[in-house]
Amino acid sequence: MRTKQAKKLHFKRYHWLLLITLILFAFAFRLFRLNTWRLTNDEMSIGYNAYSILKTGKDEWGRSYPIIFQAFGDFKLPVYIYSVVPFIALGGLTPLMIKLPSILAGISVIISIYFLAKQLLNDEVTALIAAILMAFSP
Repeated sequence: MRTKQAKKLHFKRYHWLLLITLILFAFAFRLFRLNTWRLTNDEMSIGYNAYSILKTGKDEWGRSYPIIFQAFGDFKLPVYIYSVVPFIALGGLTPLMIKLPSILAGISVIISIYFLAKQLLNDEVTALIAAILMAFSP
């Protein structure tokens, strides 16, 4: 029968493998059937504005490199739109390229939650549970 210390040491050896497996599974979960998903109005607006910035340096209203984007009766902040531009330049104006920055940000949040929980609670098991919960939250 193993002692508690031996079990904890055994878990420490494999917690990185579990975390990497979780990240890969979360990435696959976010990409599952992506080609059948439709873009929302916001995503279409973001994609169009990013494509327009890439090709002309102007948004859909003709403003050069705006700080705030006007679209469909609302205003959007520029960080996501400008982060989509390199993906569209590499892969074209496709739903995957429009959604990929969001998917990568979601994966980075899982990793960040793990390290934040590990730092605050000083416990790998709880940090891994927090990362699992984050991986499957919509």
